[in-house]
This record gives sequence, structure tokens and C-alpha cells, in this order.
Amino acid sequence: MFFEHPSCGTPDCCGECSTADKLDEAESWEAGYKRRVVKTTSAEHKEKGMNWRIKGKERPEISIKLYKEKPSQEEFNKQMKRVAGHEFGG
Repeated sequence: MFFEHPSCGTPDCCGECSTADKLDEAESWEAGYKRRVVKTTSAEHKEKGMNWRIKGKERPEISIKLYKEKPSQEEFNKQMKRVAGHEFGG
């Protein structure tokens, strides 16, 4: 049985309400880099000389950006801030 209460969506959530599945730990920049910077498998990307990509979080089939060489942690962070700016109007 799902219901809502004043602590829905917060760490104090009871876990029995409709927002319990939305509580997840924020991923660190380093963990995101390790998980999302991957070698591309697309023949189309490889034809263009691109060997690496930053994949989307919610939709891994989407490439945030393509690279010839593996991007650095700094470049990854820059691209994530750029994408967040588009999503959240920053």
C-alpha cells in the first residue's frame, strides 16, 4: 500500500510510500567517470576516428560526447556540468 507523508523524498522517508524508489545515493564524479566513459562500439563512430564516448546515465545508448582519445576526469566533469546546465537551466 502506497501513501504520501511529509517526509516523502527525504532520507527520513518511511520507504513504504510512492516515492521510496526515488531515494538513491548521489554518484561521485569519480564513480561516474569510471562507469560512463567507455570505448565506443559503433562502426559509424569508429569510421570518424572516434574511439571513446561519454554515455548517458538514464539512457546509456545516448552518447553525450565522442572522443578520439580517452577524456580526462576534468573533461568528463566539464561535460557533465554542461549537460546539467541544459537540464536544470544553469
